[in-house]
Amino acid sequence: MQNRNGIQKKSLLISFLFLSVITPFFPALIGVLVIIILLYSIRDIPFQRINYYLFIGVVISGFFGPYLALPEFPSIFLFRVLIILHMICFLLEKKDFNKLGRVKIPLLLFAIWILYSIMSLLWTSAPALSLTAIYYQIESFYLILAFVYYIDNFAKLKQVVIWMVGIYVLTIFIGLGESFTGHHLKYSAGNILSYGDTRPTGLLVNTNDYSSYLAFYVPFLMLCLFQKRSGLKMCTGIGALMALTFLILQTESRSGLVAFAVVVVLTLYKLFAHKVLFFFGVFMTAFASLTLFLVKNSAQVNEYFHGKVNSTNQRIFIYETIWRLCQEHHYLGVGIGVTPKFVFTALYGTANIPMGMQQTMSAHNLWLSNLSDVGLLGIFPFILCFLWFLIHAMKVYAANQGLLSATPLCILIAFMAISVGSSSIFEMRVVWLGMGLALTIIHLLTKEREKKYEQAT
Repeated sequence: MQNRNGIQKKSLLISFLFLSVITPFFPALIGVLVIIILLYSIRDIPFQRINYYLFIGVVISGFFGPYLALPEFPSIFLFRVLIILHMICFLLEKKDFNKLGRVKIPLLLFAIWILYSIMSLLWTSAPALSLTAIYYQIESFYLILAFVYYIDNFAKLKQVVIWMVGIYVLTIFIGLGESFTGHHLKYSAGNILSYGDTRPTGLLVNTNDYSSYLAFYVPFLMLCLFQKRSGLKMCTGIGALMALTFLILQTESRSGLVAFAVVVVLTLYKLFAHKVLFFFGVFMTAFASLTLFLVKNSAQVNEYFHGKVNSTNQRIFIYETIWRLCQEHHYLGVGIGVTPKFVFTALYGTANIPMGMQQTMSAHNLWLSNLSDVGLLGIFPFILCFLWFLIHAMKVYAANQGLLSATPLCILIAFMAISVGSSSIFEMRVVWLGMGLALTIIHLLTKEREKKYEQAT
């Protein structure tokens, strides 16, 4: 036994020496070294537990995107490496699909939507765009599936929410720094396009995505601050809401502002509904403050809502173009992911286009774009999936008293706003992580309620 251990240690030492010699010539091999160290460190840990912690890594890296990438290979995010590794481990793991019984309907509907998208490869005019879109669909489905599968109790839910809120707070500070200094992070549109713009983007690319992200996860920040109320937490929460309101206004995103306002009202109502006078006082104070702000800053507010005439007209033109596209193809679809190509052609034509220019343009409307991509038959399972989410989120909101029960409905409201405001919802991992979190909370609260009912009877 001692000889065997000695041989293993010598082999490991020789491997490290070999890698240390060739790594300066091939820097990418540092990743191999890290993987070897990790595998050696976790050799005695149960496989299912490894997969759980690997999934936590997937969630965390999903929020940072390209900021967690090797300098030599900026397009290879840590998230992409981890999710592929996790998929492989999930296939090798002994699975228990019985735990997904309560949420099998939305998962099946989502899977049918993907299958129809794969079928659209038979008639798509741009296979490369379609394959990219299908990849993002599969990635989104897996994030939702893995969330429900691995976060199967409230202790794990608390752990993952703490990580997500920590990243959310970091993103708030980044946004404040951008607003006051005008300096953006490396992958921000303000930095990539080299124009003077103090509007914040956080860890995301553009302002609409950032405002949507802030609206998406604000219920979890409020959950951490207001679930067990104290004077310090209340003051911190009020300060955080003021900072978030400032950031949302700075982004100049109308859909983000509407989503944020509705989400905050729903969350506050769940917090203080049993204290009618207090909730009424908070609401009236906010209403009076907003009225005063509108009176004093009427010109700025008018610019906020009516100053984007060119943007609004462009979107109307895009919607009209997509609707005509649907009619021309008899509502059968042009192929998943292909609509942005037609939108670009309608806006810019086909002549005098720079060779390096990306010849796609987002529809800024998930529903209309999806209808154009896969037609009526293809979008039908996706709509049913969303309706299942919405109905069960409303049931959870009405049937439970805790603040946690408000979060699924808040996420879905934010999703509706993002679906008509964001330009890149397919690629926004933070959106699908949030949808997975919403389904997980619905699942856990429904299971808890059924358990209480069984005990009572």
